[in-house]
Amino acid sequence: MGEEVVIKLKNVSKCFKRYARPVDRLKEILLPGKTYAQEFWALRDVSFEVMKGETMGIIGRNGAGKSTLLQMICGTLTATSGEVQVNGRVAALLELGAGFNPEFTGRENVYMNGAIMGLSKQNVDERFDRVATFADIGDFIDQPVKTYSSGMYIRLAFASAIHVDPDILIVDEALSVGDMFFQAKCMARMKQMMDTGVTVLFVSHDSGSVKSLCRQAILLNHGQLVSWGPSDQVVENYFSMKVESEQSVIKSDQQNKDLIKQKKIIKLDDGLLDKQSFFVENTAFQKRASFQRIQNGKANFVNIQLLNDRGEEVSLVDYEEDVTLRMSIEIYEDIEELAFGYHIRDKNGTDIVYSDSVIEEKNLYDVKQGERYIIDWQFRASLIQGMYNIACVLSIPIVIQIGKVDFCDFIPLAVQFSMTPRKDSSLYGIVHWDNLVKIQNYQQQK
Repeated sequence: MGEEVVIKLKNVSKCFKRYARPVDRLKEILLPGKTYAQEFWALRDVSFEVMKGETMGIIGRNGAGKSTLLQMICGTLTATSGEVQVNGRVAALLELGAGFNPEFTGRENVYMNGAIMGLSKQNVDERFDRVATFADIGDFIDQPVKTYSSGMYIRLAFASAIHVDPDILIVDEALSVGDMFFQAKCMARMKQMMDTGVTVLFVSHDSGSVKSLCRQAILLNHGQLVSWGPSDQVVENYFSMKVESEQSVIKSDQQNKDLIKQKKIIKLDDGLLDKQSFFVENTAFQKRASFQRIQNGKANFVNIQLLNDRGEEVSLVDYEEDVTLRMSIEIYEDIEELAFGYHIRDKNGTDIVYSDSVIEEKNLYDVKQGERYIIDWQFRASLIQGMYNIACVLSIPIVIQIGKVDFCDFIPLAVQFSMTPRKDSSLYGIVHWDNLVKIQNYQQQK
């Protein structure tokens, strides 16, 4: 990746004026110095840089200012204050309906889009067959765009955008309307463009896509830049912010310690006395766990360890080694139903393996204040060589069908480990699972 800055925003703000009545706009024009409008600041003092060849994710809730930001980078909106610098040809795929003339045919729109991007008719002629093949809308290419379905529209819009050889590609949520095969094709094409040094701004509510595609990300909230940095950390920040807006969360470490101290009435069963060491406060674990941890004070992870078959804590795991993920938890309130689970994530924060007690039908019921539990997950590690992180969650199910839960404890960085390579032959996927392979020798009867 080069060190050239291709997009730079410095203290950028955008204010829109809202008028209660149309006549108020006229009054403001005729009576300068007096305002009849209500101001709405879509963005306030946003500053960040995007380097050449970088893929930047942009996340935030609806109304956070994402679309306004993209339109200013594209040049379709001007900033109220601040400075926007863009170096290079920008191809943008924003909200559905923008960019094409609905009265023109698909073919005419492709040529119009090419002309807007500075391409000659000959340049577009050379690219047109590739655009049409990628869009794969058949004879509709010569029909007016107003007759297209949303899926056909986005197919042609994306195909047209990627074939103008842009320096910067901006993709909004528009891709979500395409079918699954087309979305996969778009993702593969975007990755090819990234490999050739195209700078990409990618806006999505799919945190998995942001973490897998983007090295950096920014988080917007109510028009302000909340977070800017590695994509996995920014996505976790977004998740924490979302949870905090939906449920009670203990933010301060001291608040957490004070609340737990008040509720901590531990009664060890005889059968757990020999395992009491698992509940001794582990300084290294607590330090790791503090990063963007979400807690509500009802139940808590005291320790989480990855163990080999001899019960030893490990950070290096051999391919197909049997390991145990051990969770030690304490209960601080009576809870009717408690669920728990884990995510194994790669170095980019992308979820590779997931399981929870709902899937395994192992939820805890009628747990009481003061109880302690040791939960062991035993599995065979069959992952490709690399660095991995395990995130762990403890929650109270509310509407499990839509994933609505009350997070008792969520730790994004609970355990880290490295996988050694497979010895006999390389693993070309991220994870391997057991297969039943049947081979039959079939000879055609003459």
